[in-house]
Amino acid sequence: MKNIIFAIILLSSLNCYNQKVELFFDVNGGILTNLPLRKFHNELADDIQFNGIKTTDNFNYNYGFSVGFKVNSINTSFFFSQKVAGSKSSLADYSGFVSLTNEIKGSTFGAYYEKEIKKIGKGQLLLGIKGVITFSDLTLSNKNSIITNTEEVLIFKSTDFGSGLLLSYKTYFNNIFIKPFLGFDAYFGGKLKFEEIPDAHLTFENGNDVKTGWTGINGGIGIGFILF
Repeated sequence: MKNIIFAIILLSSLNCYNQKVELFFDVNGGILTNLPLRKFHNELADDIQFNGIKTTDNFNYNYGFSVGFKVNSINTSFFFSQKVAGSKSSLADYSGFVSLTNEIKGSTFGAYYEKEIKKIGKGQLLLGIKGVITFSDLTLSNKNSIITNTEEVLIFKSTDFGSGLLLSYKTYFNNIFIKPFLGFDAYFGGKLKFEEIPDAHLTFENGNDVKTGWTGINGGIGIGFILF
């Protein structure tokens, strides 16, 4: 599936040759994301039979970067992004330690169409609509040295589809531009399938499927330049 998407992006870039194209890079972060994984991590932490377990960074935010290009003749940008989020519960004393870590990484391919809605000063206020597909990898790591010195690592994968809205302000400085942005993405998450056992996937204690939960608010700032 990833190879097909790479081929589509490559063909699109070849077709846009000799048109006005912009290359860009941005850093971004998101909140209100991965709520199902936060609930799942809390269930795992509650099952640890030791007092004093503390949970930190429980999928409170995600962060990442994007690279891409825009074809101005069709007001459409194509991009690839990486993002990561996680949680950790741990306990350590003279007898040893217990550590439970969940980390999810998302590799996203997408495109968004945007239109100027207002000129403000030397820049443009733009509104965009986005479509994305994200390949997610969830790693569950459990380490325990109190009773026995053990470490268990499980990996789950899912394919998630989403769409979103994007509000940005773009200012040009000759052939270079700066672009802060704010957006909202809504995802339909797929099952988190166990890598080593076919047809096995992650569930809550009540038997319901655990989804990635990338839906949320995101924002960041980008920089780019005109290529052609």
